[in-house]
Amino acid sequence: MDEFEDHPDGTRRVSFGRLLLLSLLMLLGACASKERTPPPYEANPSPKEAYEVVVTTHDAPEDMFLSGAAVGYQIADSGCLPPIENFEGVSYGIEKHLVEIPLKKTAADRYVGTYFRDGLASKDYFGRGICSWDVQYVSASLKTRSTKQFTYFPISTTPQKRTATRYSRKEVRPLLDDGEIYPATDFSEARFEETIPVSDRGQFFSYSISITTWRDEK
Repeated sequence: MDEFEDHPDGTRRVSFGRLLLLSLLMLLGACASKERTPPPYEANPSPKEAYEVVVTTHDAPEDMFLSGAAVGYQIADSGCLPPIENFEGVSYGIEKHLVEIPLKKTAADRYVGTYFRDGLASKDYFGRGICSWDVQYVSASLKTRSTKQFTYFPISTTPQKRTATRYSRKEVRPLLDDGEIYPATDFSEARFEETIPVSDRGQFFSYSISITTWRDEK
């Protein structure tokens, strides 16, 4: 069936098949939007398992600043989630939840904050059983005043690894000159040591993130 049909009045009309396809696409779009509705997750009112997050920089540009930090949680048992009923068969991240970590600047090159492993309430959110949580990662993002319009410096680690360090050139250049903001080109510790000659390492700065257990000594 043609997408358009000639009409006696000389105009071109959309065919029934085309209308049906457009209607289906609109319906799918509406379903997808519904799936993306924020889930009803709640903060734990009495968290106990605290961890300290520290973000540091070394030899970084003087105007570098922390633009944000967060902890990423994931539901431990997907059986507590509602069944996936959209056409695509996609959960749209409903099994994950991100919580901001407020970090305080304690030195020119150091930011410190706290998150809780049990920061989200374990409860029956969907009538299918208790949803419990695991921490998947902790992340932070740094920027500089001179580069914040085209790049940023992300870093993350997991509760298992507990630390990570990245290296980036002090002379920061756009990844693509198209007006968009991209992550900066960077190197892991292993790749930095393998590929960057010792004579060139002074052209780089580093930034790190670490997780330590916070113990109440009262």
